[in-house]
Parts: sequence; C-alpha cells; structure tokens
Amino acid sequence: MSDTDTIAGSLPKVEERAGVIGRGRVAAHLTPIWRITVNGANVSNRIRPRFVSLHITEDRANDSDELELVVSDHDGAVQLPDTGDTIEVAIGWRAEPMAAPYRQIGSEELGFPVGMIDKGKYTVQAVEHSGTPDQITIRARAADLIDSLRGLRDESWHDTTVGAIVTSVAKRNDLEATVAKEVAGRKVKHADQLSESDASFLRRLAKTFDCLCTVKNGKLLFSQARAARTASGKALPVLLITRTDGDQHRWSRADRDAYSGVKAWFNNIKTGHRSSVLAGISGRAKELRTTYASEADALAAARAEWMRIQRGIFDFEIILAYGRQDAMPQRPARVAGFKDRIDETRWIVARVRHSLDASGGYTSQLTLETEQAEGVEGQEGAGSDE
Repeated sequence: MSDTDTIAGSLPKVEERAGVIGRGRVAAHLTPIWRITVNGANVSNRIRPRFVSLHITEDRANDSDELELVVSDHDGAVQLPDTGDTIEVAIGWRAEPMAAPYRQIGSEELGFPVGMIDKGKYTVQAVEHSGTPDQITIRARAADLIDSLRGLRDESWHDTTVGAIVTSVAKRNDLEATVAKEVAGRKVKHADQLSESDASFLRRLAKTFDCLCTVKNGKLLFSQARAARTASGKALPVLLITRTDGDQHRWSRADRDAYSGVKAWFNNIKTGHRSSVLAGISGRAKELRTTYASEADALAAARAEWMRIQRGIFDFEIILAYGRQDAMPQRPARVAGFKDRIDETRWIVARVRHSLDASGGYTSQLTLETEQAEGVEGQEGAGSDE
C-alpha cells in the first residue's frame, strides 16, 4: 500500500491543477504525466525519450508494493542501475481544454481528478536486460521494508496488548508505531517469536487480529483490514465508479455455504485439555490448525478468519479506461451502472495496479472486496473439550 496517511490528508494531492474532467463528455484532452526520481535526482526528462512502460501495484495485503519500469536501450547507451537504489514515483493526468469556455467541474459532481499524486518510495531489487528490441526492466519494492525487520529473533510476550507488542517491535527497529485504536487495546495472553523475523511475526500477529501491517516513511502502521480509513484513523473518501469508466469488469460470488463459521482451539489450563471456540455458527465450520495459548487468543483468530471469509464472498474487478491515480487500498468504493446486486454492495479497494505506456495510455485495474461495518466481530461460542 502507498502511504495512505500521506495521500489521504489532502486528496487529491495535485502538483499541477489544470481542472477536472466531467464524466460523460469530452471537456479536455488528457495526457498521462509522471515523475521519476532516483536517489533524490529527478531523471524524468532523461527517461522520457526511452520510456516503454511503468506499472505500480498497491496491495492491502501485508506484502510490499511493487514497481516495474521498462526503458528502451536500442542504442546501448543506458547504464544498468544498481540494486539498492531508491526510486520515487508520482503519476497522474494533465488536462488541456479543447474548446472555450471550459467549466471546471468539482469532484462532488463525479469529476475526473487531474494532476500528479505521489505513489511512494521503492528500492530496486532486480535489473534485467533483454532483447531484441533491447530493453532494461527495473523491478523495485516499497523502500521502507528495512533489513532490521528480517533478522531472526527469540522473544515471548505475556499478558499484554497488541499495541504494546507493536510499539516494542517498532522501537527496537528505530521506527515510530501507529496502531489503530480499535486494536491497540486488544489483549494478548501469550505470544512467542521463536527464530522468526520481526516482519514475519508482525504479519502473523496482524492475521490473528484481522489487521494490516506495513512500514512506510519510517512508521510501522498497524490497522484494521476492514476499516475504510488510515492507520491513524483518518476517513478515506468514497471512490465513485460508473460503468462508462471501465473497459472490462468481472464480478464473482463464492459459495456462501462453503463455511458456516471458523473454529479455533486453545489449551484449557482449567481442564488440562484442548477446548475450542467458534466464530459464526456450527455446521460446516473451518478449523484452524494452530492451538492458541488462551481462549481470548483463539477467539480473536477465529473472528479474524471468519471476517476474511465473509469479505471474500463477493469479488469485483474492473479496468478503468482512464487510470485513477487517487485510487488506493482501503479506500471505500461505490459502483453504478451494473447489476443491482453489484451496485448495492458496499465495496472497499483491496488492490490497484496502475499501468502507463509509451503510447500515452494510462489504465488502473482495481480489485474490490466487500466492505464490512466496523466493529462487526461475528457470533461466537465455546466448544467442547478434546
């Protein structure tokens, strides 16, 4: 994910404001624009004559965002970049009025945003030279997944909270922790980190509590996966999409009856046996393999998995003919012009892939999941001893 705290603070964050394009009519000529900075130096003008394509993938999952830049090396004059270099990218549109008078249309009228939005920093991970035609492909990942999070550690936590654990891990990695208040106070009876990296441990902790965990701009962000807001609690504006915005779309519905709930086991110190808890209802319940240290930990894991299952019942993908640089994971979305079931569903953006090419095209492929009401945990109950 991009640093949604930074972007959402002033959507749309534009550098050159040429107006807003109204949907349903041709009001201006649109030109994709981008800026690429390498190790602090703006190299856009040097890249532009050789530009082939640029792809940016932002994902709500606990993996880093990815960037792929392809440039032409037809004359063999391009030097291969080094891995470890830092790339910063901004993308967007420039609008040039085609006729006067040109009336600016506000975003409240479902206008089309123009200008550039910063899409974050990336560290070069791989460089490839191929031909013919000779091209250089640069692949990079979000820059702030620092090496210190990858070292193996051994540590245990007892009778603490999610917020305390995340803050402790952030501090030893010289990071500032931002933990959503809805999960900061959640109790953790026991947690072990045995020969495991901080990154792996935090992802596992996040999955247990249905959260997202990432590092951006020196901050460790830990927030609810179902919340349409940033880790610091800022609400994200709704992204409005009509059928005329898209070239292609796909809606699917998973088998609602595949699972009726989720069962998790824990060590019951009172009985000396394993006991279970259930989120949802019994019947065709999915059973988690891990045995948890306490009933509270098991219930948290069962609730988290049950919410993930429910979010995946409906899935909607659309390729926007005009890319939306302001689209980002965790942003709520509403669609119109499709089937009633699709239009009536409250969506949240799960993944965005921005694609620009030398022909002047800029499209965005969006993957949407069902948005859940914040605070909905699902029904639960105690199970039998083993």
